[in-house]
Amino acid sequence: MILKSYIIEKDHSILSKFKSVLMYGENNGIKDDIKEKILKDSKNSEVINLFHEEIYNNKKILDNFISNSSLFSKKKIIFIHEVSDKIFEEIFEALNDLKEDVKIFIFSNQLEKRSKLRAHFEKIKDLGIIACYQDNEITLRNYINSSLITYKGLTPEITNLIMINSNKDRKTIKSEIKKIKSFFNKKLINKIELEELLNIKTNSNFSEITDAALNGDKNSLNKLMGEVEFLQEETFFYLNLISNKIFKLLEIKLNSTNPQNEIELVEGTKSKIFWKDRPIFLAQLKKWNHLKLEEALKKIIDIELAMKSNSLIKKDVLIKDLLIKLCGEASTSA
Repeated sequence: MILKSYIIEKDHSILSKFKSVLMYGENNGIKDDIKEKILKDSKNSEVINLFHEEIYNNKKILDNFISNSSLFSKKKIIFIHEVSDKIFEEIFEALNDLKEDVKIFIFSNQLEKRSKLRAHFEKIKDLGIIACYQDNEITLRNYINSSLITYKGLTPEITNLIMINSNKDRKTIKSEIKKIKSFFNKKLINKIELEELLNIKTNSNFSEITDAALNGDKNSLNKLMGEVEFLQEETFFYLNLISNKIFKLLEIKLNSTNPQNEIELVEGTKSKIFWKDRPIFLAQLKKWNHLKLEEALKKIIDIELAMKSNSLIKKDVLIKDLLIKLCGEASTSA
């Protein structure tokens, strides 16, 4: 059954009516928002994260997680990431045998209309499917305004500043909003302080650091890491920026059939990559294959969980270590 993302964002309890929900599309920010709401409602459930490649390489792994009883919780929530039609049969069989105490939420990038997964979830009544399309300026402004509705000093100019500084990316905007709420605890936004808080120059420098890591350029990475101060309060923003870049690379890899096709996806008329960034993306695509990119995303999820579960952990050290490891992976041929 087809569900509208804006309706689910307003009332995510609708998802409880379905034994499984598939979310697809390029807007990872919407997916993250919905996933976060699911997790808040599932504190007493065992949460399991799986990736496409794990199920593809081990046909029984999903069935095992579903059938095995949890030692700590009565209910299970299974998140499956980066899914494609290559594991349709495994998911189809798992859904047929699904117990009432198990919910499966599936995340995918673009799915064509002829996709088996998409068609199956659209026609079955107890399965839900949500298309997560990119936000436009109107939806992003509404997102910012609704998130900061109780704050004084929020003007159209400030809303626009937040949106532009976040490269019109919902996931990054969400990270910026968290910083704003933490800093302006009296709920009065000051434009000058906000500009300092958003730290546009530092954000730009970190983007260069990420590109150096994903290019496998050890000399540039070492030089840039020595020049930029890694701020503890910015670590989740750093992680989001790295994640977004890897997601874009993975999306191109999964939707291309050969290197020439990758060039067409990056440089074509429908490309959403800014023209100045296209040579960088093409260079990075030569360094990475989809297996390495999926493994990198797993590392990011592990780091994010470590950051959230241990307030004393040195977050900046984790970020630096991640960048060095990514650079090492990229320096070997894809």
